[in-house]
Amino acid sequence: MSRNAKLKFNKRRLRGYSGNQLKMIACLLMLCDHIGCMLIENGVLYGQNPAYWTLAIATPEGQRWLFLARVLRIIGRMAFPIFAFLAVEGFCHTSNVKAYLSRILICALVSEIPFNLACYHSFSYPGYQNTCFTIFIGLLTLCAIKMCQKRQFIFSILVVSGFSALAQLLKTDYGAEGVILISVMYMLRNDNTLRLWAGAAISFLESFRMGGVSALSFVLLRFYNGKRGSRAFKYFFYLFYPLHMLIFYFGVVYANR
Repeated sequence: MSRNAKLKFNKRRLRGYSGNQLKMIACLLMLCDHIGCMLIENGVLYGQNPAYWTLAIATPEGQRWLFLARVLRIIGRMAFPIFAFLAVEGFCHTSNVKAYLSRILICALVSEIPFNLACYHSFSYPGYQNTCFTIFIGLLTLCAIKMCQKRQFIFSILVVSGFSALAQLLKTDYGAEGVILISVMYMLRNDNTLRLWAGAAISFLESFRMGGVSALSFVLLRFYNGKRGSRAFKYFFYLFYPLHMLIFYFGVVYANR
């Protein structure tokens, strides 16, 4: 390789990751989590029969499947901080906040039945709501913070506390921790280094039982180049979330026929 070619390669490498590239990575990480949860735990080991779970994990083969599921779920834990970070970026740069929030809310509503089917084998499950609801509540929090940003800092704390309590009350995925993470990354948006460190600390605490692995996602976010990427992928990510869960659910149903 010539010296000029090497310099060109290094220059390209320093460009970092666009928002779309980070979302693709987050989708792959989320896929790992959902394979562990929806295909292995709710399929191979659960088989739509609670009694089968106890029998399955009592076998050596069942223990191997359970270990694989846990590894995949630990890997998948790195997805949410990336989605949360990019949701904040989207909020800061969108020209139409209402339209942006509407898309997130529609995705949350459309995804709820696929989420319930894939996770709980039921059309309705009030005990837990999908991640898009957490992101939506987080973005509502940012709207409220923006409205009271000229007031005392205590108002922002009260706003974040209120919406965090709402996420806990509705039992959304990641709950209060997710709303706090989104809020902190927004409030520290003018200091990228502090924002990344604070986000990593919150993510570490949120995933402490899994070794704090969520904090590792901020290594990737360190290389975010501030660009959104191709508009061709604008709606892909909204469709990917509910569709892959439906595919997983019907795959489990077919495998257990």
